[in-house]
Amino acid sequence: MEIYLDVLILENLVINYLILYVTAKFSKYRTSTLRLFSGAIIGALYVGIIIIEPDIKVFYTTLAKILLSFFIIAVTFSPRKIMTFIKTLVIFYISTFIFAGAALAFLFFNNQGGFVKNGIVYVFGQSKWSLMFFSLVTVGIIIKIFMEVIQSKFTRENLLIPVKIAFDNRKIGFPALVDTGNSLKDPLTNNPVMVVEFNALEELLPIEIKDIFKNSKEDDLSCVTTTISTSKWFSRFRLIPFSSLGKENGMLIGFKPDFIEIGEEEEKRDVKNVIVGIYNRSLSRNEKYKALLGPELVA
Repeated sequence: MEIYLDVLILENLVINYLILYVTAKFSKYRTSTLRLFSGAIIGALYVGIIIIEPDIKVFYTTLAKILLSFFIIAVTFSPRKIMTFIKTLVIFYISTFIFAGAALAFLFFNNQGGFVKNGIVYVFGQSKWSLMFFSLVTVGIIIKIFMEVIQSKFTRENLLIPVKIAFDNRKIGFPALVDTGNSLKDPLTNNPVMVVEFNALEELLPIEIKDIFKNSKEDDLSCVTTTISTSKWFSRFRLIPFSSLGKENGMLIGFKPDFIEIGEEEEKRDVKNVIVGIYNRSLSRNEKYKALLGPELVA
């Protein structure tokens, strides 16, 4: 049996990149394409060294593989806290097992030649790339089902995140619900829109904008456009069309904050490219949250 080193490394590079990409999605840890690629290269080079130098037994040990995974996670994600590192590492292992299981399952059901040695899947025959393709499809299906199961077990309280809005040198905070159905975008900038109750924002808003909502004139397009055009905050405000929240062809008044803070104190992050849409009704029956966050803002 012939083993083509370049093909084996390329296969592992692609798979490693996808494993790290899935890890990033599951962990919601932000990283760059360059870091993902760097981590994938490290894993692929490890495989190459094992093939070229099979007599170096230390590379086959469990300790070496654990240290390798530590190094890959450190390079790809650079987690600053030990618990974040452990969480990311566990998700990395789960993603790896899913990919490996999908590949072996395809070998079994397709009667494709291959074997596993020292943690590496070797495939011989004429369908290496078809194996990769069908493995990726299988992985995609598994991940989709897995995510749906996880989300179905989350209560709405589990999806509550503290948020603070900074505007004109003032800041207010309240809980927000992560709403997978919120995909609103500002048509002018294409920035995501966070929907917030008016009563949670009232103290931040200029008087002329407050009056619109206090007098329930937010649906009066003529009144809204006239008021906004004469406001000193004119450059801050937007009109955002929507067809949800119980209304078809509606219009939200929105504004661009200085920034918003998302998350607990220990893991909070600032987001500047976002629009706050003002909603003049209650979003929660039990007042447990005051805003709706799209998944894009917490990914």
